[in-house]
Amino acid sequence: MGDHWERKDQSGPSDERAESGGPQAKGETAEGVNANASKKHLVDLARRLDIPGRSKMTKDELVEEIKKANRRESRRSR
Repeated sequence: MGDHWERKDQSGPSDERAESGGPQAKGETAEGVNANASKKHLVDLARRLDIPGRSKMTKDELVEEIKKANRRESRRSR
């Protein structure tokens, strides 16, 4: 979340790549965003990050916008 790690609500894989597991895992990563979270949870994160238009976004769009916001926050904190 932004420039810091937060515990997930449930244990388990957070994206397609984590589901395939292992050091040679294939698939896309969500860059630390829990892409398997509920849409409600993603909207709540987007609200905390002040992402405009979040209520009309799909789950995939929310994940992408949260990833972008996290990258911005990480750049700012360097």
